[in-house]
Amino acid sequence: MPLKNCNILMISGLITLTGCATQAPPFEDKFPPPSAGMGGEVIVDDTASTFFFDGPWKTSSHTPGYLGRGYQVIPRGQGDNFAVWNLELIDYFDVYVRWTSYGNRASNAQYEVHYLDDDDRLVVAKVVVDQRSGGGKWFKLGTYKMSSLTGRVQVSDNADGYVVADAVKFVPVYQMEKPPVVVDSDGDGMDDEFETRVGLNPNDANDATMDSDGDGVTNLEEYYVGTNPARVDTDSDGIPDGYELSYGLNPTINDALLDLDLDGSLNVDEYNAGSAPDDKGSLPGKGPLLSWIAPVSRADGSVLNLSEIDHFEIQYSPVYSAETVTLDDDSGYFNVVGATVSVSSFTRGYLGKGYHPIAPGDGSVFAKWSFFDLTPGIPYAVEARWAADFNRSQQATYRIRFQGDAEEVIVQSPAIDQKASGGQWVQVAEFTPSDASAVVELPSTADGYVIADAVRLNPNVVSSISMIVVPGSKHSVKLEEALPGGSWVFQIRAVDSDGAASAFSDSVTVNLQ
Repeated sequence: MPLKNCNILMISGLITLTGCATQAPPFEDKFPPPSAGMGGEVIVDDTASTFFFDGPWKTSSHTPGYLGRGYQVIPRGQGDNFAVWNLELIDYFDVYVRWTSYGNRASNAQYEVHYLDDDDRLVVAKVVVDQRSGGGKWFKLGTYKMSSLTGRVQVSDNADGYVVADAVKFVPVYQMEKPPVVVDSDGDGMDDEFETRVGLNPNDANDATMDSDGDGVTNLEEYYVGTNPARVDTDSDGIPDGYELSYGLNPTINDALLDLDLDGSLNVDEYNAGSAPDDKGSLPGKGPLLSWIAPVSRADGSVLNLSEIDHFEIQYSPVYSAETVTLDDDSGYFNVVGATVSVSSFTRGYLGKGYHPIAPGDGSVFAKWSFFDLTPGIPYAVEARWAADFNRSQQATYRIRFQGDAEEVIVQSPAIDQKASGGQWVQVAEFTPSDASAVVELPSTADGYVIADAVRLNPNVVSSISMIVVPGSKHSVKLEEALPGGSWVFQIRAVDSDGAASAFSDSVTVNLQ
């Protein structure tokens, strides 16, 4: 299944995909050999790997007549709980079931046989049996054409007594009757009638391994699963055949509006979003779809095998297009309120021509930097610098006044020690304005001089990095949050079960619409 409508960017092993569904993993491992079990009858007991149940079924061996080590039994219900026998073959079969009889058994146990009709459409036959008698024997439900991956028998608890789920037997019809004549002129595993009907060449064996419709499934595989090799989406439900087979959906019926993993998201929505329809933990998010190649070494240089990875950590943050704005104390947008303070250049480390030393006081005197032309809606880091000396305040506090969503907001920095860190930019606070203006104030303190030198607002050093953790079994994820448009930076690293991690990958920048 080819990727569609994708923007792909790959740097140092990290791939970012936006606006598309990921290619599903190969389904060949789930696909049974075409000839599996074709040599005789097939019995699927309640202990077989192709038998499964949903609900409070209990294993029992109380009543004789069962096959194997026992059977599954459930009290009567509303039909919400099922036992299912899957048949991973394809042919015409006589289908038999068996149970153990007892007086409390259901008189109307309803079996459903999922099979293909003459037009190769998946249909369901319902057969009602009385499990109060006939136990320990095989009961024939009928003769049906069973399809690989879709052929199955199931029984539910919708009955008037206890329902027993023991075993189902599938007997190929040709064991009892003359096998149907199948002509395969080129010996490629597909009969001539099928090849002619779907536009293949019955005299060319090479077309078996081809993928005529480009859905990720070969023509021979489509023949065995009952899909059409000339159509990407056999059942026209908006989900390609290859994707449906990969995730256990049925490519021959419209199951787009069903919810395979019962996570509240429709199968077609999971396909379009790139999440897994067979995994409750994989949900269609609103953000971009990320896919990556796992790192192969830890930060210390040791080899990191895929099987050792416990989880991945993906960190991401926005890249702001706004520019850094700097105001020195010689700017026309700087002033001291409440007193006249002369410029000094006695202590080195200042920016520009000097700084304004504000004498100790009660805070009624304060320096003020007024900023305009900010970009509303993005966070800014407030950075300040000063000339440090022994008589400086250790309680200098910067106030930022700006317009919030509904009213003016004041953000106050923690106490800053101006006896240290002189001559360098120090981040003191963060804020996000809703309009283009903001004011930074520095009031006097009682414990020493505060130095009003320069302040700058930097939109690109804000601590706005987000992180998600993804299990090591996954190599793609769709972010739950919808990221605003603009440039975003992504990095990933792998962490093993002991907590040892690889280095973060090189940054990948993606422009989101």
